[in-house]
Amino acid sequence: MAGQRTWHDEVIDIAAHRKIALVGFMASGKSTVGRALANTLHVEFVDLDREIERMANFTIPELFSKFGETVFRDWECRALTHCADTREPMVLSTGGGAVIRLANRDLLRKSFFTVYLRASVDTIMDRLKRDGTDRPLLRGSNPRQNVERLLKERSDWYEEVASCQVDVDDLTVDEIAQSIVERTASI
Repeated sequence: MAGQRTWHDEVIDIAAHRKIALVGFMASGKSTVGRALANTLHVEFVDLDREIERMANFTIPELFSKFGETVFRDWECRALTHCADTREPMVLSTGGGAVIRLANRDLLRKSFFTVYLRASVDTIMDRLKRDGTDRPLLRGSNPRQNVERLLKERSDWYEEVASCQVDVDDLTVDEIAQSIVERTASI
């Protein structure tokens, strides 16, 4: 019947009124899933790295090379605070290391429905090989070992901030987005 709302419409309406943040290791799908999710919910998509670049007037690689990781993390905290203070619903894709700082973890827990996109080391490495993007933290002689080490360091923080988690290894972007919509609306 034309004009009749479905359960799916109701779920999307509920989810669309939230600020959703996606966390997880690099190449876990935060930006790709974030765009699809924002499109489904008809809300703004914000990539925290692009927000940092806009605010700092430097690219992420430039911030790392010219000022170091500490200054980058300062900008990351400012950009996340700006997003948390925004009252509009959004889907926010964070950087893989956004959870390093306690202040960021607090903001993610308090201001967002935070979804941990959990990917295995194999999935991450496969995606990074296909991606070809310059990742400052992966420079060195053994990128896989770096991924394993960083993932081990950060996993507890991802879980700490997560309202829920989605294992992404065997799911499509649409399946991940749908899972997030359903989980967001059920709380």
